[in-house]
Amino acid sequence: MKKISLKKTKASNPFHVIFHPFDTFYDVRVKNEGEVVFTVLILLVWFLAGIYKRQSTGYIFNYNKLSELNIFLQTAIVVIPFTVWACANWVMSIFMNGIGRFRDIWIVSAYSAVPYVLGIFLSVLFSNVLSRTEPFADYVMFFGTAWSLILLFIGTMVIHDYKFTQNILSTILTVGVMFAILFLAMLFGSLWSELVSFIKTVTREILFRL
Repeated sequence: MKKISLKKTKASNPFHVIFHPFDTFYDVRVKNEGEVVFTVLILLVWFLAGIYKRQSTGYIFNYNKLSELNIFLQTAIVVIPFTVWACANWVMSIFMNGIGRFRDIWIVSAYSAVPYVLGIFLSVLFSNVLSRTEPFADYVMFFGTAWSLILLFIGTMVIHDYKFTQNILSTILTVGVMFAILFLAMLFGSLWSELVSFIKTVTREILFRL
C-alpha cells in the first residue's frame, strides 16, 4: 500500500515529468493522476518568472524600462497563449480522434512548461554575473524552451494516443487554430469597440438635441 502511494506521488509531481515524461503523461491519461492545483501554481510561478525576468535581468542585457511594468500585460502573456493552446488542441483532438480530455491537455501543457520556467530563473541569475560576450544565459533559456516544447510534443502524443506523424500534423493544425482564435478575438474586440463608439456617439447626439 505504501509502495503504491509513493508511485502515485511521483507521477503527480510536476518535476517528475522532466525526466520521466512518458510515464507521467500516461498516468495522467490512464490513471487520472496529475493535480490541477499544481497547474495553477505553475502558471503563477510562470507569471512571477516573467516579472522577475523583466525587472531583474542584468542591466547589460535588460532593455526594459523598469518603471513601466504592466501587471495586466504580464498576466496576458502567460494566460492567453496557454489557454488558447489548450482550447485549440482540444478542438483538434475532436476532429482527429484524440482521446485526451481537456483536463489532460491542461495538466500536460502546464507540466511541460516547468523546464521553461526554470530556464527563466536560471537565465536571469546568469545574466547578473556574466558579461555581454558570455551568452550562457541565452543558452540556458534556449535549452529550457526546447525541453518544454519536446515535453509538450510527447505529452500531446501520449494523452491523445497519436502516432508520431499524426502528432506532428495535430500540432501544426493546433497552431493554425490558435491563430484563427486570436484573429477572431481581435476582430470581435474591434467590432465591439466600434459598436460602443457608435452607441456613445448616438447617445451624445440625442442628448444634445434634447
